[in-house]
Amino acid sequence: MDLTLGPVSLVVRDLEPMMDFYVKDTGLRMKRIDDHYVELHPSEESSEPLLILKHDPRAEKTPTDAAGLYHYAILLPSRKSLAAAYLSLGNAGVVFDGYADHLVSEALYLTDPEGNGIEIYADRPRSEWQFDEDGKVQMATQPLDIDSLLAEVSGIPKNGLNAFEDGAKIGHVHLKVTDIARSVDFYQQLLWMDVMSYWGSAAFLSVAGYHHHIGMNTWESLGGHALKKGWTGLEHFTVKIPQADVDDLAAKLADSPIVHIQDSRRLFVSDPDGIELLIRAI
Repeated sequence: MDLTLGPVSLVVRDLEPMMDFYVKDTGLRMKRIDDHYVELHPSEESSEPLLILKHDPRAEKTPTDAAGLYHYAILLPSRKSLAAAYLSLGNAGVVFDGYADHLVSEALYLTDPEGNGIEIYADRPRSEWQFDEDGKVQMATQPLDIDSLLAEVSGIPKNGLNAFEDGAKIGHVHLKVTDIARSVDFYQQLLWMDVMSYWGSAAFLSVAGYHHHIGMNTWESLGGHALKKGWTGLEHFTVKIPQADVDDLAAKLADSPIVHIQDSRRLFVSDPDGIELLIRAI
């Protein structure tokens, strides 16, 4: 099955500091729909946002031990793009939480003003990925070779670099869940996903052999609270699949209590932890 991810929607309590961060610091392009709804695009030409900010000044901060968003991840089209993002964000004064070489990808990590985790990454060629005899992809967390990364943009003036470009997209989401086995089973059954890797109390799932479209862990949230409406952070994430698969899923979930909104092209579904995903046609 063909599957990609679309916009991540966040509930924010203080909209102006969030817009300052995402527009002034990271360089995303803002399309403000109204006073409470903002789209953030990688470029002026992009037709689909990376992020949607929904302003709710009464929202309460999501408890640390609750299910929700661990981080969302913006996939860049090349290693050169990742190097440009590193320099552009650094020049804007963005403080990185860390950097990592995951074998299948190289990544930068940061956090927005309301505590939402962000990964910005570029994949290594699939021909370089390693798999074990069970088909599980080999991933790790190793130091990122910053000097090697910056060699990709040597000689390019710093003021000519942008953190994002039109090829940037949501590559995966990493969720905080309260029960790994239950969540793995849910996403396998719902979206026909394969488990690509386990790291202790974390699991990584995908379709079509990608290293992961959805990650999940219980590092802080084991046995914790389900995600509730009215909390800051993740409102929903978007999964895009072919129309025929949307139709099959709609039939499969007919009258199911986990479906909240349904029409011919989309389903809003809640997972066992109250995390909502919008499933829509590509």
